[in-house]
Amino acid sequence: MGDMNARTGKCPDFITGDSCQINNFDAKNLIPNYYEVDTEISRNNQDNVTNVQGKSLLELCIASRLRILNGRFIGDSLGYYTYMSINGYSAVDYALISESLLSSVKYFKTDDFTYLSDHVQIQLTLNCNINKLFDLKSHIEKKWKYLKRYKWTENSHNLLLKALMSEHIKNDIMKFELNEYQENQKGVDGATENLTNIFENISDITCKITKRIKSKRKKYRQAWSDNCVYETKKEINRIGNKLKKCPNNQLKQKYFELLKSFKKW
Repeated sequence: MGDMNARTGKCPDFITGDSCQINNFDAKNLIPNYYEVDTEISRNNQDNVTNVQGKSLLELCIASRLRILNGRFIGDSLGYYTYMSINGYSAVDYALISESLLSSVKYFKTDDFTYLSDHVQIQLTLNCNINKLFDLKSHIEKKWKYLKRYKWTENSHNLLLKALMSEHIKNDIMKFELNEYQENQKGVDGATENLTNIFENISDITCKITKRIKSKRKKYRQAWSDNCVYETKKEINRIGNKLKKCPNNQLKQKYFELLKSFKKW
C-alpha cells in the first residue's frame, strides 16, 4: 500500500486471454501442470492516463500475480482519484494483493480529500484467522536482538560485485533457485529464511555493520503498555482544566510535578 507515483489508467493487471492451450508444434507439454490461468477481473479508474511508472507497476502485477484493489471493491468501486495538485487530479496511491488473497478482502476504501494532505488516505480491511496462542510480542523481541544495521560505504559497490562473484554466494543463490518449496506456510517461511540469509551474507561482506542503538523510549513504551503514561497525561489535562477555571497553588504544584515526570518518559 502507498504512493507509487504510478498512473495505470484502465490497463489490465493480468494476462488478457490467458489459457493453457498454446500452439505447440513439438507436441510437448510446455506449460507446467500447476499453472493457474489468470482470472480477468474488470477494474474501474477515473484516471485514464498511464505513465512509465504505471506500466512498470502493471508488469510487476502480471509477473507476480498481484492485483490492484483500487476500483474493484466496496469503498472505491469507481476507482476514485487519490492525488490532487495544481495540474489536476490523478490516481497514484494503490493497495496491491496476491490474487489468492482476493477472497479475504472485506473492503478497500478511498477517503475524501482534506486540507491535511494532497493525497487521500486509503484503507484496507482483510478477514484474518489469527492464532491467539502465538505470542507475537516475545517473538518480535527475540528476533529484534539479532537484527543488524548496515551502512553503505564508498567501497560497497566494488565489494558487492566481488561478493556476487564469490563461489559460496553463487552456490547459495543457485540452491535457493533450484529448491522446490512447498506452496504452504512452511514453504513460504523456509524460502523467506533462506533468502534473508543470502541478503545478510552479502550485506556482511558489502556494508559496514553498525551496532543497534538501544531505544531511549523503551521505558516509555513499557509505561504506555502499563497504561501509566495514558493515565498521567489524562490527569495533567484534568488538572490543567481546573487551573484555568480556578487557580490554586496546590494544584499548580501537582500539575508541574506530573508534567516533569511525563517529560522523562
